[in-house]
Amino acid sequence: MTNIVWFRRDLRLADNPALTAAINSGRPVVALFIDYTQQHQLHDEAPIKIDFMRANINSLVKRLTQLNIPSLVKRVKTFNDVPDLMKKLIQQHDISSIHLNKEYLLDEHNRDTSVANLCHQHAIDIHMYDANYLLAPGSVIKDDGSLYQVFTPYKKRYIQRLNQDFPTPLPFPKPVEKKTEISAASTLEHNYCSDQWPASEKQAHQILKAFLNDNDYAQERDYPDKPGTSSLSPYLACGILSARQCFAQATRYDGEAIHSTWVSELIWREFYRDLIFHRPELCKHKPFKTDAADHWQNDPSLIAAWQNGKTGFPIVDAGMRQLNTTGWMHNRVRMITASFLTKLCLVDWRIGEKYFMQKLIDGDFASNNGGWQWSSASGADAAPYFRIFNPTTQSQKFDAQGDYIKTYVPELAELNSKDIHNPKIDQRNHCGYAHAVIDYPSSRKKSLEWFKANR
Repeated sequence: MTNIVWFRRDLRLADNPALTAAINSGRPVVALFIDYTQQHQLHDEAPIKIDFMRANINSLVKRLTQLNIPSLVKRVKTFNDVPDLMKKLIQQHDISSIHLNKEYLLDEHNRDTSVANLCHQHAIDIHMYDANYLLAPGSVIKDDGSLYQVFTPYKKRYIQRLNQDFPTPLPFPKPVEKKTEISAASTLEHNYCSDQWPASEKQAHQILKAFLNDNDYAQERDYPDKPGTSSLSPYLACGILSARQCFAQATRYDGEAIHSTWVSELIWREFYRDLIFHRPELCKHKPFKTDAADHWQNDPSLIAAWQNGKTGFPIVDAGMRQLNTTGWMHNRVRMITASFLTKLCLVDWRIGEKYFMQKLIDGDFASNNGGWQWSSASGADAAPYFRIFNPTTQSQKFDAQGDYIKTYVPELAELNSKDIHNPKIDQRNHCGYAHAVIDYPSSRKKSLEWFKANR
């Protein structure tokens, strides 16, 4: 009798409850990976993210063989095809149970419910675990049982819960004693190649340790010209690292890390997941606020300029070009570019949300959705409609010397640190740089009137 461990967004050996439980059962274990030829596109996942996942699956398959765990790598079109695949596997292999770590997005939840029903029909045990969160979604609520809609009190309660019952991350598992012989796993083809984010669980841990050993995150995280962030988001998005591992390492390096800015950002990630746990309709792109302005103007020329990094606002264009060329964007610049699109161009936040997901290597639906709703005054704990980032002053504050702009908007490289944030017309003409697609003062005034009228 064989245990299947179904890997999804938990592409790691350590702190993997499903894998550990299957191994501890004493029965042979087979790993299952399902690649989707269409579902990724239906969920707007970026090609670079898909390739990153596939490269990590190939790496994980090799490491599993060292634990005497063979792998099945299967391909289907969409989630709807998974029950039929599972039925075939049950028929082909002597399967006694399936172990998997829970996923909470609506489509994933429905897929897993269908698989659970199939298992019950065939008398197959199915075991589900919480794996990718500091605390299980839905476990941090108000005293009256309702969800928190504001981050600060949520964070306070969350830290209380962490102090009470934070689960220690599971160690790397030991090899399986009873090995099952199956055909060798196929390799997933991909085009992934990056020195910044190696496709490796081991190297992900090295990046985590290097960051915690030497960082000035609280002071430098808002400055895109500095290496002030952890660079761990792609690993968290695909489950190559778990949030528990990150938190445990942080508190190991610093006993007060639970109150640090970086841990606060981890809790923001949990906050957005809890919102979707309580309000699954967010997965269908509904605004969290029922009274949010939702009759956007959606000027195609402004959308195209924004997507292509040709708005004429250097910090916005630098961010969009970084996204388009690297598959990643600095978090401060994500807020600036999102505010620009939604609040100054009055473009539907869902257009920006979709574009980001189609480009980001660290695309995470809950965090991306939450961030875009925050930026557009549509979500929980959102920036109020009258809070509109001035892209020029943001640029002057967070990229004072223009080094970030020069990296991604090289045509402005010859400008000094004063002019680069808002070049004069003759400088734009000389450099071949776009003229501003909007006038900030009048667009801001128009935006305030529009939001007030449409709320």
